[in-house]
Amino acid sequence: MSAVETPPPEAPTGRRCPRCVASLTPEQEWCLSCGAAVATQVASPRGWAVPLAGVGLLLAIAAVALILALVELAGPAERVTEATPTPTPTPPAAGEPTATPSASATPSPAPAADLQEWPEGESAWTLVLNSSGTREDARRLADELAAKGVPVGILDSNDFESLGPDSFVIFSGRYPSRAEAEEALATVRPQSGGGSARRIVPKSG
Repeated sequence: MSAVETPPPEAPTGRRCPRCVASLTPEQEWCLSCGAAVATQVASPRGWAVPLAGVGLLLAIAAVALILALVELAGPAERVTEATPTPTPTPPAAGEPTATPSASATPSPAPAADLQEWPEGESAWTLVLNSSGTREDARRLADELAAKGVPVGILDSNDFESLGPDSFVIFSGRYPSRAEAEEALATVRPQSGGGSARRIVPKSG
């Protein structure tokens, strides 16, 4: 009886590189000949568009700031105002008249008015227009009334019984009666602003 020959098993078909057709083992993921990926999925690299856009924006901002700084530095410098020197007056040449500054006119005081005098020892009615505690102030008030056309004089009240002590009285005129004094007061009151009729009695002795 003849033996039946068993056909030899088919040799397994080996893996090959899709790029260079080099033989690969079943576990091989990369081709050792060309380096191509056989079973590994290689992810595509990330795009550089977003990072480049950010870098470009920062560079643009920096450029604008630099331009503004250069414009500020290149602006016109502040002008320094120089003090104008005061001209020095030149002395006059020989023979020229020297100009003398004119003195400012100062108002001269008004001349003191001529005051009425009260006759010694006489008793009569008069117009008492004002009074003061000092002779200087009484003289000032008397001059003001005289400048308005009112004839006045000054009495030292200590010399008269009918007047209070320690004052200087501005009087106007002498009248034999109270009625005549008050009639005269009516004509003087617009200039004096007031007053009263008073009998003047000198102190005896």
